[in-house]
Amino acid sequence: MAWVQFAGDVPNPNLTTFNTIFKNTYNAGGRVIRWWFHTNGTVTPGYDSSGKAQKIPQTHIDGVKAILNAAATNKVAINISLWSFDMLQGGESISATTLANNAALLSNDTNRQAYIDNYLTPLVTALKGTPGLYSYEIFNEPEGMSQSGWTTSGTRTTEAFIQKTVNWLAAAIHSADSTALVTNGAQTFDYCSGVSGKNNYYSDTALRNVGGKQNGTLDYYEVHYYASNGTSNSCFTHPASYWGLDKKLVMGEFAAAATDGTALADLYTKIYSTGYSGAWAWSYDADWRWPAMQTPMQNLYTAQKATIDSCP
Repeated sequence: MAWVQFAGDVPNPNLTTFNTIFKNTYNAGGRVIRWWFHTNGTVTPGYDSSGKAQKIPQTHIDGVKAILNAAATNKVAINISLWSFDMLQGGESISATTLANNAALLSNDTNRQAYIDNYLTPLVTALKGTPGLYSYEIFNEPEGMSQSGWTTSGTRTTEAFIQKTVNWLAAAIHSADSTALVTNGAQTFDYCSGVSGKNNYYSDTALRNVGGKQNGTLDYYEVHYYASNGTSNSCFTHPASYWGLDKKLVMGEFAAAATDGTALADLYTKIYSTGYSGAWAWSYDADWRWPAMQTPMQNLYTAQKATIDSCP
């Protein structure tokens, strides 16, 4: 679903809209929903005068809990996507100061640790065991803010700093909640597979080598695909096994539209039947909006009702 209010769902979520989204998703067979939290950092986490993340206000914890509780009430769960490449993107009312603070969080060990100590660890600790929590996603398409990316603010970071941040934040989450699942939303398989000249920057070895935290690894992979990425990255022309990955694999974004010879109505069924462990069409409230994905979701649910109904 991405967001109801871009970067601003917390501290005061619009629970009426969230409940509608959750109810509609569940009725179509959906069980896990991807939601963006900080996004570009214009509202949360908040920074102090030295440019470091503030101590998390109780209102932020309460806001996230309210969303998770609404999800649980509607029998769905949330993958919380913490940050997006938007943290180094211009526009969306992001100030030069916030851009600089976001960049420091990525590249400065002290600033990154301050975010972990002051905000992330207390958040994960507070959310541990909360019904409606499925997993944490460190970044949405962080490659967009790398040196070869597309962010337009004039500020970029390196893939190494992205990997280090994934490693450190994943380690902090696992340390605060040993049961928590962690993932990361790679833009394409170019960054999350070793086949055909691609490179998996998010394997256990790659993350540990850069960041040094042994428990700073992913529990499942998440990759995105659009036709503009080229069929060499397509989940509709390659089964999950093709990518040679050592963990379960979720397609975290794809257009709710006919793609690479797969009809709209068959998108979810095709992804499921070729070995992927989950699928989140983009997006309930942006681009291919609801109900674009309703029929393909419903078709998979009808075909796999017993399996889906058995999900905890």
